[in-house]
Amino acid sequence: MEGCPFSQAEIIKRCSTAAFPEEHIGGAPYGNRVLQLSATVAVKYGVGLTQDEAANQQRAYDLLDRKIVRVPKVYTFFQDDSDRRGYLVMEFMEGIVKESLSDDSEIHQLSAILDHFASIKSSNPGSLGGGPLTALLFGESEPPTFRTIQELEAWFSERLLDPGTRVTLADSDLVLCHLDLFLRNILWAQDQPPCVLDWATAGFFPRIFERCSHLIKPESASWQVVLNVQISPDEDYQCGLIMKAWRNDQRFSFSKTNYYKDLYGAGIRGSAPVTLPPLPPLPTNWLKEYLSESAQN
Repeated sequence: MEGCPFSQAEIIKRCSTAAFPEEHIGGAPYGNRVLQLSATVAVKYGVGLTQDEAANQQRAYDLLDRKIVRVPKVYTFFQDDSDRRGYLVMEFMEGIVKESLSDDSEIHQLSAILDHFASIKSSNPGSLGGGPLTALLFGESEPPTFRTIQELEAWFSERLLDPGTRVTLADSDLVLCHLDLFLRNILWAQDQPPCVLDWATAGFFPRIFERCSHLIKPESASWQVVLNVQISPDEDYQCGLIMKAWRNDQRFSFSKTNYYKDLYGAGIRGSAPVTLPPLPPLPTNWLKEYLSESAQN
């Protein structure tokens, strides 16, 4: 493996025998874990780890300016067929995770990263590596894929349960979004740009999607930087519709309808969700009320 002096068998053995959390540098007891193999190599491993995350991370490494943001280079990915664990072998990155942003320079660096993300565009929506979308914004059912902005609009519009209202994103640039840009996924090191980790959910979407991901899981430090990005009144309205669609997706079970064919006039396969009465319009101060409700919960 280029850049990695360890064989697959060696990596599997190291991961299976390393004590958690004492010998690990990251991870969760029942989730993916991160183990440092040497001064230059680390491995992220777990049952939920896939080739799609490796492809996303490598694409981010290729696209982003390392003077603004660091991304670990991917050396290889493999899966152990005996237990279906995935192993993402990557460059080890120096740094620490912070629970809060302590000074203006850190806030400025995070803002610069968001601006840099917004400068990288695509003509089609979807994950960086082309795989299915696993961000929380797309619910917990089968991960969708989109070929066009119209398909993306249709997916969210269906979940509004209001035939008279549609999510409209056609005028939005499709820019690089991380969709899990919380402090737990950022390493800070002296005299180096921040390092962003965990690229499983990254893709090309309207910039407001980064905002929506922080409305789902408000975090006192990073979400204030994300929400501070100026958006237009229409973008704010579309953001409200997307959040309404997301909440409906949490409450209701949507049948697997072929809404793409419906969009292009070829009919629907399967049964559509029951049409409910139109939802009331969003209040002008919907964001403030939403954040207040989230804080109470």
